[in-house]
Amino acid sequence: MREVVVAGIAVDQESGGPVLLLRDPTEKDRFVPLRIGEAEAVSIMLGLRGESAPRPLAHDLLLQVLSALEAVLEEVRLERVEEGICYASLLIRRASGEMVEVDARPSDSVALAVRTGSPILIREEVYAELVQELPGF
Repeated sequence: MREVVVAGIAVDQESGGPVLLLRDPTEKDRFVPLRIGEAEAVSIMLGLRGESAPRPLAHDLLLQVLSALEAVLEEVRLERVEEGICYASLLIRRASGEMVEVDARPSDSVALAVRTGSPILIREEVYAELVQELPGF
């Protein structure tokens, strides 16, 4: 597994939809682009800025639930790609210390990770399959 960080949100020139750009901090022009929804893009950007909406968004609500249960998001993992779809999981530590893995979409996972400062990890084979060179970004 390698750690990646959020490099930003771009706009897909064909569809006009948002694209989450993740990158290994040691690689300058190589990114993992993931198409995401508008709501998730807004949530990720708010999380990156440390801002919140007037009422809790779904990701803020989930963090409040985790906190109420004394659980912690330990890390996000981008696990695999199947038929062009990337699958992620949340590694959550319960108050008892037990670790629980929860299936999640990458966009939701990243939206949570940027709010908690939790690491975002990607399997090497997934990175190799998805990484693209995007000079000048």
